[in-house]
Amino acid sequence: MSTSISTTPRERKLGFRVLFLGMFAIGTGQTLFIAVLPPYARVLGLSTTEIGLIFSLSALGWMFMSPYWGRKSDYVGRKSIILMGLFIYSITTILMGFEFKLHNDGFIGLTLLFILLIITRGFFGFLGSGTHSASMAYVADRTTEKERSGVMALMGSAFAVSGIIGPALASQAILLGPLVPYFLFGSITGVIGILIWIFLPEKTKPNIPAKVHEVHLTALDSRILTFVAMGFFISQTQAIIMQLLAMYLQDKFSYTIIEATFYTGRVLILMGVATFIVQFFIIRRISPTPGSLLRIGSIFSILSLFAFIFSSNLYYMSLALAVYGIGGALMGPGLFTGVSLAVGKDEQGAAAGILVSAYAAGFVINPLTGMKLFDWNPDSPYFLGIILMIFCLIISILDKRLNIKVNFDEDIGHSGHTG
Repeated sequence: MSTSISTTPRERKLGFRVLFLGMFAIGTGQTLFIAVLPPYARVLGLSTTEIGLIFSLSALGWMFMSPYWGRKSDYVGRKSIILMGLFIYSITTILMGFEFKLHNDGFIGLTLLFILLIITRGFFGFLGSGTHSASMAYVADRTTEKERSGVMALMGSAFAVSGIIGPALASQAILLGPLVPYFLFGSITGVIGILIWIFLPEKTKPNIPAKVHEVHLTALDSRILTFVAMGFFISQTQAIIMQLLAMYLQDKFSYTIIEATFYTGRVLILMGVATFIVQFFIIRRISPTPGSLLRIGSIFSILSLFAFIFSSNLYYMSLALAVYGIGGALMGPGLFTGVSLAVGKDEQGAAAGILVSAYAAGFVINPLTGMKLFDWNPDSPYFLGIILMIFCLIISILDKRLNIKVNFDEDIGHSGHTG
């Protein structure tokens, strides 16, 4: 029995291309909040903790709702969940631009602005969090085991491309005004959502048995617990880098808002280039096992964070984070491929949703850990990241399932990493 939904090669190619655009839109939007929001909000008067809470509530919505939307997509179809997330993201991003403008024009105070930003980002987190998990499940539906690492890497490379284009757009758009990126990125996402609505093939809903309504996969399930733990460690480290980078550069080099946004964008571009090269040109061609991706990626991440901490100028810091981009490029596909191979086809959406939830948990926790450590010592959060990556490396070595070579000739309806 085939593990993938029956589609023609042309339909699959079209589907993956337009889905790539959707992942690109989400990734581009994240660079907006990484590069633009922190330094601008600080100048307006929001504290590091308050900025962290804006990130945190959105991530909290992702953490709780991603598994729900993943399971929902198992029986209502992937496309509707993907579209809902994209359009919600488009609306909330533009709305944040209007909220900042109301404050700048004197219509609302700083406290009300903070409350509105929390509500708006929370709305996105709770309703817009299904795009990622439904997209990964869409790929799992339509690929064989042998193809999956490569196609997952292709989807991951969409984030890498967004890491190149997004910061470049943000750093140029902000020259036209600090709020221009919100309206620009929100509009781009809306247009991409319309393209996916028109062109993403989903003639039939996933061929899932009726028992899907009875699936109760949880994060503590032994088949996926390894991936959930590593997903949390990886995301916490990513949150440290992404949420703190602009403020770190702002403090270390005494940058203005424009300078901090500009140079954060340039660093993210370099990270994105490194990630794109690995995911688009390397992983897709060698189809490595999840374990090898996770182990090598952990080592690259550990070394890069050490180099970042002890870098004396922006040039060396940028190179260090480019190496981190290589590590992330390896670990992401390793996790999502591994978790898709660990469960049956009636659990693909639920498993992807749980893993996205684990990723979100790291961004929820970071304001309570990384940002508090940042206030104490700007370098200390990055040492925490090193510890988390060491945990990830240890788990990836000790979990013997990850060392078993996947049998690409078998179907995916099994209970673990079979060989």
